[in-house]
Amino acid sequence: MVQRIGLIGASCRAMAASLVRGGFSVTAADMFADYDLGQIGEVKGLRNYPWSARRWLRETELDAWCYTGGLENYPRLIERMAAEKRLLGNSPQTLRMVRDPFWLADLAKRYGFEFPETCRVHDPDYDPIHPRPSDQWLLKPYRSAGGLNIERVSALPALAHRFYLQRKLPGVPMSAVVLSTSQGCQIVGVNRLHGGNEFGAPGPYVFVGAITLGTPSTIALDPIVRAIHDEAGMIGLWGIDFLQTDRPTLLEVNPRWTASIALHERMRENPLMPCHIQACLDAEVKLSERFAYWSSGARIVYASQRLEFTDRMLRKIQEAFSLTEESFLANPRVGDIPMPGTIIDVGSPVCTLYADGKTEELAEEELRSSQEMLEEIIYAGF
Repeated sequence: MVQRIGLIGASCRAMAASLVRGGFSVTAADMFADYDLGQIGEVKGLRNYPWSARRWLRETELDAWCYTGGLENYPRLIERMAAEKRLLGNSPQTLRMVRDPFWLADLAKRYGFEFPETCRVHDPDYDPIHPRPSDQWLLKPYRSAGGLNIERVSALPALAHRFYLQRKLPGVPMSAVVLSTSQGCQIVGVNRLHGGNEFGAPGPYVFVGAITLGTPSTIALDPIVRAIHDEAGMIGLWGIDFLQTDRPTLLEVNPRWTASIALHERMRENPLMPCHIQACLDAEVKLSERFAYWSSGARIVYASQRLEFTDRMLRKIQEAFSLTEESFLANPRVGDIPMPGTIIDVGSPVCTLYADGKTEELAEEELRSSQEMLEEIIYAGF
């Protein structure tokens, strides 16, 4: 029987809350080891992330384990860890496929959907430094999450094998959440993505948050999702990022729990992470229907100046956002709260804010209001 789940990732809090609501117990190895994660289950901070994860897994009593953001970039490490304790998630073989932009480009060609033109850094057929007027290229790392270290090409990197080039295209940045089982797959929800410097992020393409669409059409996404599911053998919860124009252009596959999944839980009676566990165990999956069709949003607030998170800040946040033991698990207004004493550098995440609204615009307005309130708390006295 699988009851005690180990979680490993850069931020496990939302995934842990979903599991605990579903009746599981959790222990987490987390890059940040935030205060509210410790209110949900056992937590250990990983100093040498992700390499120290294997030792933690070996020494921790659990029935199975799952990974989240960032760890999917290390399939060899996951392979070694999966040989030691049961993995509930996409296999290393699947990760090698869906995290390879050239595999995705070939998949798009074979199935007839859109994917940006992609090439290796030193491909002689491309000159990103002196492009034609119509050409705009992005430099992307193979190992990345949340849009980190993606930038417009100005110079070629010294470590060319760590990067690839991809044509920059117009469109609205979007994402979708998918649930795969051995019987097939279904789209759980669709979101509009927010990112970049205009939202206070430390980079032009860094993820800041998302807003769910009330009643999205998924007809154009279905063939893309099915192709990835069938060819890569996807299982459990995962997501895609895409650009929306006349038709969707796939950008990336996130083969694990994504930040926007927590938003879709806010519109359902039952948590979603237990569905992931059931799918990975090849058990009957019970995905509850949406009971509401509002929009839910999330926003990561990044530090605009270096600060130390204090006990006073924690108390003020608890008061301002009405934090209780129950709200840590279901529909919080704020999450990923640092431990007092944590030093937060410029450009590092402080907290994640959540809001609901009858429309996307109202949810965004509530997020802006909450951000102002949070910033008044953390920057008081500066």
